[in-house]
Amino acid sequence: MRGAISASASVQERCRSRSNRPLRMKLRGVTLLLALQTLILFVGAVVAWSSALSQIVDFLARYGTLLRFDELLIPNPLLTSCLYGSIAFLIVLFWSTLVLGRPSYLSERNLRNLLLFCVAFAASVVSMEAAAYYHVIGAVSFTCSPGIAPTATPCFRGLLAFGAAFLAAILAARRLESPIE
Repeated sequence: MRGAISASASVQERCRSRSNRPLRMKLRGVTLLLALQTLILFVGAVVAWSSALSQIVDFLARYGTLLRFDELLIPNPLLTSCLYGSIAFLIVLFWSTLVLGRPSYLSERNLRNLLLFCVAFAASVVSMEAAAYYHVIGAVSFTCSPGIAPTATPCFRGLLAFGAAFLAAILAARRLESPIE
């Protein structure tokens, strides 16, 4: 009798562990997606800030101050979209790290929406760069790299990083939202 009780207890334990398997697999998949999203944003932040800081150093070497705004040969880094994109990378990287630590559908959905805004911002900057590069418009360039092909600019790399992180956020939010099977 004692052997039958211990055998049924081990069967019950195996059944419990099997019933938790979908939950563990789902959480592992979500954690991997969130880690990938955070890694993409980290790389994007490093690339963006290396570009922004090099522009700041170049501007300071030429003009000695960041507070000069007219009669410039190179754009003031405080007025370029590169600095604001770099700040956006820090914000979404911080948020993504928080979501990675405590995954929740609401936080990931809000991060996904912020990433959508970042993708739209980067796409608008790249389209303005393309329009200026191909002389579609005669506007003054507000970008960090005037005269360079749009696909070779830091803004384009930022667009790719924001887009990849946005895709990971969509997939992670769907996994967090879906019921456990």
